[in-house]
Amino acid sequence: MSSLVYQEDAESGDDVVITGMGVFSPLGHDITEHFEKLAQGLSAVRVVEPIQGVDGSFWLGATIEGFDPKQHVQPRKAIKVMCREIQLAFGSAMQACHAAGISSGTVEPDRIGTVFSGEIILSDLQDVEEIVRRCAIEGVMPHERWSVEAMENMYPLWMLKSLPNMAACHVGIALDARGPNNTVTTEGTSSLGAMLEAINVIRRDKADVMLVGSTASRVNPSRLLQRHEEDFSRRHLDGAAACKPFDSLRDGTVPGEASSCMVLERRRHALARNAPILATIRAGVSRFSPSPTGRWGGVERATMAVLHALLQSSGARPEHIDHINASANGTQIGDAAEARGIAAHLPGVPAVSYKGAFGDSISASGLLECISSLKGMGEGVIPPTTNHTSTDSNCPIDVIRGKPKSRTVNSFVKLSHTPAGRCAGVLVSVSK
Repeated sequence: MSSLVYQEDAESGDDVVITGMGVFSPLGHDITEHFEKLAQGLSAVRVVEPIQGVDGSFWLGATIEGFDPKQHVQPRKAIKVMCREIQLAFGSAMQACHAAGISSGTVEPDRIGTVFSGEIILSDLQDVEEIVRRCAIEGVMPHERWSVEAMENMYPLWMLKSLPNMAACHVGIALDARGPNNTVTTEGTSSLGAMLEAINVIRRDKADVMLVGSTASRVNPSRLLQRHEEDFSRRHLDGAAACKPFDSLRDGTVPGEASSCMVLERRRHALARNAPILATIRAGVSRFSPSPTGRWGGVERATMAVLHALLQSSGARPEHIDHINASANGTQIGDAAEARGIAAHLPGVPAVSYKGAFGDSISASGLLECISSLKGMGEGVIPPTTNHTSTDSNCPIDVIRGKPKSRTVNSFVKLSHTPAGRCAGVLVSVSK
């Protein structure tokens, strides 16, 4: 099953280029800091402190430390209607706009739009703690009290703060962007899906500029309590080395949080305003391969289908691809399935995964990883896979490990997948 297949159209000037990027990650508050720490092989994963009163539970996680929304959100009065994830999205979007030379009024309002990836955003514990305490009687909460006590004491804008589509909304308002505004919610393929949707908007001539963003936090305490058994590594004594994509000793993934943004633009529009052109998106595709065998069963076939379509639509061959930025997150079955899919169509092309450095934020991971590779291509060096020492024999690919790889050609592939068998991919070529 397929969705969008995109192919560049360079001759007409209608091909889609990248003109700006912004990042907030556990490694840094901008693309430069993020990439420097990634290139140094550092990991931001640590033990998340126990949540008081919850059986001493604790998890590993990669968090964004020191983020102050007052430094990144304007006007400041908007902060009160943004949860942390939305604040981060706004900050990364403003970084990307600054890099691309875009502000309110730079682009005709009807010709600029926004599309972000999203997922369910759970409330911060401090937002609901007092309400739950009011409802509880001797440590037990009778649910019939909720409609009385909770509704009377709930912050009126509680839900508005946490709606997934509010990231695209707030960014669009700040830029007076009156073009298409959308939110893509397909778990691990969300942010690449948002990129494909933005490309399609430009191809349909509904906009000349699209901001593509992602934001998610899998280390929100409410999220961890809800999904605390979800393929997580148990290496609590060595948190920084816990997540080992494609490694023979991997035992699971690590949750993270992230927000990033790209400015996508029609080439002739970018040239007309003398914008910096960082790269060209040569092809993009999404595929779904459901499996009756359960989680991860369709990943190999979906990966193969995406790579086949990328090569076919772009005309590229394996020797034209510098590296593959894989979706691997340290799970036994998922990593092996993706590796087999890669080996089927791009044998010998080096692969890398960075979730060992900044965790897996699921819906926000794909765009951050794509930006990481794009920055590396621009610098001429691709950081190695964090925490990878010995490739599993069930992962028949060449993993970039130990030291950075020098860029050899101008294109790379970014893949993202979900356990259910959806896969998305883009083929990106950097400016020479």
